[in-house]
Amino acid sequence: MARALAFCIVLGIVGISVGGYQCLKGHNYSVAAQHETTTMGRIVGVGRKGTLRYEFSANGVTVDDYSDVCVSQPAPDACATSGPVLVYYSYQPYPNSLLEDFAAASARAYRIGKPALAIGLPVTVLSWAAIIVLRRRNKGEEGPDPEGDENGEEEGESGAIHIVPSE
Repeated sequence: MARALAFCIVLGIVGISVGGYQCLKGHNYSVAAQHETTTMGRIVGVGRKGTLRYEFSANGVTVDDYSDVCVSQPAPDACATSGPVLVYYSYQPYPNSLLEDFAAASARAYRIGKPALAIGLPVTVLSWAAIIVLRRRNKGEEGPDPEGDENGEEEGESGAIHIVPSE
């Protein structure tokens, strides 16, 4: 039983972590979608873990960034042939750029984050509640200590001091 509860707690914490991160990302992308601007950039290679590395120029500054998704290609197979791409960028809530519309990225992040949170939160809360109930039940089954409690008192002694007012 303890292993199952530990597994549920770990599963819940993972769900909360992933869901929280994705919902935060979705919120940031929705804010960025309200302030987004587009410009032309180009694919300069494949980066870490198969992500596309691209660069673009915004306000005279060249930016080098990575993206997992490439849906804004004006030419066919531009993402595969290091061609030109449409880059969405925003400086709200922080400098960010993507090769897809921020609104679409926000919807995708929320589509992952909301179910993960909806599963992770109840699983974690219910697992902790089950642990508390089981601990209390086990503590109740042990019964009183025949030697007295942890304060060294005999059974029947309350340990409270009673002060009788003087007359």
